[in-house]
This record gives sequence, C-alpha cells and structure tokens, in this order.
Amino acid sequence: MDWRHSRLVFIVHLHSAEYSCPSKRNGRNRREVGPAQDDSFETDTSFSNGDQEGQLSRAVSGERLQPTDVDETGLPPSRGWRKAFSALRNPNYRRFYSGQMVSLIGTWTRSAALGWLAFQDSHSEFLLGTVFVLNSLPIFLFAIYAGSLADRVPKIRIFTLTSWLALLSSLTLATLLFHGTVSIGCLMVFAFLWGTMMAFEMPARQTLMVELAGKKELVNAIALNSAMVNAARVAGPAIGGLLLATVGAAWCFLLDALSYLAVLYAIHRIQLPPAHYARKQVAADWSHILGGFRHLRVNFAIARAVAMLFIMGLGGWAYRSQLAAFAITQLKLDAQGYGWLLALNGLGACAAALFVAAKGPRIVRVEALFTGAGIYAAFIILFGFMHSPVGAAFLLFFAGCGITLCFSVGNSIVQTQSPDHLRGRLMGIWALVFGAGMPIGSFWMGLVAQRVGSGHALQIGGIFCAAGALAVYFLGRGKS
Repeated sequence: MDWRHSRLVFIVHLHSAEYSCPSKRNGRNRREVGPAQDDSFETDTSFSNGDQEGQLSRAVSGERLQPTDVDETGLPPSRGWRKAFSALRNPNYRRFYSGQMVSLIGTWTRSAALGWLAFQDSHSEFLLGTVFVLNSLPIFLFAIYAGSLADRVPKIRIFTLTSWLALLSSLTLATLLFHGTVSIGCLMVFAFLWGTMMAFEMPARQTLMVELAGKKELVNAIALNSAMVNAARVAGPAIGGLLLATVGAAWCFLLDALSYLAVLYAIHRIQLPPAHYARKQVAADWSHILGGFRHLRVNFAIARAVAMLFIMGLGGWAYRSQLAAFAITQLKLDAQGYGWLLALNGLGACAAALFVAAKGPRIVRVEALFTGAGIYAAFIILFGFMHSPVGAAFLLFFAGCGITLCFSVGNSIVQTQSPDHLRGRLMGIWALVFGAGMPIGSFWMGLVAQRVGSGHALQIGGIFCAAGALAVYFLGRGKS
C-alpha cells in the first residue's frame, strides 16, 4: 500500500473518531446505548456517501474537518430533501416507524369499517356520532392518569400491553361478524374498548419518541409520525372501502388484528438503555398527576397550543364522524367511493406533515397553529356545499392539510418545550383536550346533522374553528 494512501486513511479515521464520539471530546470514558449511540446501528449509505466523499477530499487537501460535518449520531447531517427523513437514521425509531405504519393501516381500515357498519345498521346520524363519542370518551376519562403513568413506568411496556389488548379486541369482533351480524350496541362496546386502549397508549407512544429519535431530531420525528398516521389514512380507508365492497366488514377487523403483529415485533427489536426500564420513585398522588396543569400556568406557548387543540377537536376533528353520512346522503357514494374520499383527505394531511418534517424547528411557532386552523375552516365550509365527488375530494384534501398543520405544530410545541420529568403528564393533557373535544364535537355535530344535514353541520364546525382561533390569537397577543 502506498504511504500516501495509508496516511489518508489514518487522517479520515482520526477525524471520524474525534467527531463521532462525544464522550471522548468531553473527556469522559463511558458507553451509552440510546438514540445517539446504539450497538445495532447500521449506517445508511444513502444518507451519508456524498458527504463522506466531501470529507475525504477535504482530508486530502489538508483541510481540517469541522464539528458540523457530523451530527450526534456520528453521521454527516442531513441536507436537502433528506432533512425531511433525518430521524429515520436512528435504528430504534426506524423499527418503531415501520411497525407502526403497518399497524396504523389496520387501524384506519377498522375506523372506516366501524363508521360504515354503524350507519348501515342504524341509518341514524345521531347513533353514528354516538359510536365515535364512545370511542373518544375514554381519553377524556383516563388520559391525565395515563400521562402520569407514562412518567412513572417504562413507556415501552405500556405500549406493548395496549397493542396486545387492541389485537384481541379486533380479533373478537371479526370472529363475531364471521358468525353473523352484530348490533349497534355491540359496536358501541368495542368502540369504547378501543378508546380505552388509545387513552393509555397515546401519552406513552408520544413521549417514547424522544427516547427513540433523540432530542435533536424530535420535531422531525413528530412530523414523520404525523405523516405516517396520514399515509395510513390514505391506504387504510382505501383498503377498508375495497374490503367492505367485496368481502365484508369482518375482514377489515381481522386485518386490523393481524396488523398489530408488526408493531409487537418492532417493539421486540427496539433496544433501550437500562435507565428506561427503571421505575421512577415518585408517589402516584394527585399532586403528581396534576403537575402538568401547574406548568401550563407558566408556559403560555404550551397553553395556547393546548387551547387550539381543544378548539380544533371540538369543531374540526369531529368532522370525521359525519363523513360517512355525507358521502351516502349528499355525494351518493358507495363503500368504495367513501374509502377513496377518506384516502384523499389523508393524502392532504400527509403532505402537510411532510412539509413540517422538512421545515423542522423553523415552523414550530404559535402562528402556524392559526394558519392551519384558517386553512381547515375555509376548505371545510366550501366542502359542505359540494354535491360532486370530485370537487368534494379536492376540497377535503386541503382541509386535511390545514388540520394536520395545526395538530403537528401543536404537538411539537408541547413536546419540545416540556421538561423531561413532565412530558408524560403534559402529553396526557394534550390527549385529554383531544379526548374532550372529539366526543363533545361528535355529539353536537350528530345532533345538528340530524336536523339540518351533515353538510351544514360540517360548515358550522368550520365557522366555530375560525372563530375560536381568532379568539385565542387576540387574547394571547403580547403574552409569552
């Protein structure tokens, strides 16, 4: 081997070791396993080859590498379009993401089948709204305690238990449907069970992301998670509509049950440091449970984000509870057309989430909450006038963009500004206002739709969101 080539290899190795080992730079000799350092980390050359070539050429020319040439994972920082997916370079988050994607496709397939089956059995907008009320009610009842639990016990274990229970619930309903029809009362019971599991799963899953992706990539991880949810909203309802039209609702619930196997396998593969599994030595009293509310009094940015979530849940997110009725009565769609309508809505939401992921911390501002609310309100009001499926799908695409921008930015504000020891309880409050807004919104929207039709009910919800966003904006001006 040529002596110049040997010297080049040594220079590149020396600089790579210096900047990829934070513990050595800081004079510490310790080994950690987590999102930043992981024995199972596999370098993804699609993200790093170009930057490694640049480092090589600079080493040849004698230019010293700068600390910004690599990030906390030891890889060159993502640039260009790759910044939208930078959190996926962490192996734990990558495993979580892939398992959740499969599981969420099943969840949205189940959601589409639940709404369709409930309306077909009852032919009542009110009972359809009641099913969604019962699906969201457990979040309102249990979310605060669930957030406290996430701050005290290993989040990964909560996530595992709720996944198993959801699998068994979907499998049970699928079995019942294969053996005959089920009543609207039975659907209400299962809707409540799924909501209970979601109440405990949501704070644990949301706060787990910082441990899987690392604090530096938290905003990107949250936005990618939102994109994943909404990509599943594209695939899930389309699959659900196809299954409803061809083989029946039972197969939708069976698919949901099987999809949980993917997330359970991903959980099995995730490697977390021993500190994650250590039980926190804190009392589970009301002082601990309500600690998140005390923090809202001193962090007005989080308080405004939570207020906007409540308003959008009350008048905005509840629009899902009436889409099945709107598709049947006003757009005259069948099951497959209804599935594609939901898929277009999810596609718009996915586009907004990827936009947030690409922008990263730059877009995590309170002003973006109001922009998202305004976009949603404008397009859902126009949507209520539609009788053409094509025009309705176009407007619902942009309504999905607006509401997802609001939710994704709000989630990022809460998580990035939360102290580590309070993150679970603050996400419990986040889940609470979401859980309170959804059932109340679904209930009143069902009552209004029963009297004036689902289209006008959706428009009233859009007007409420616009008025609520203006109120929060003007009341919060000048406060920090």
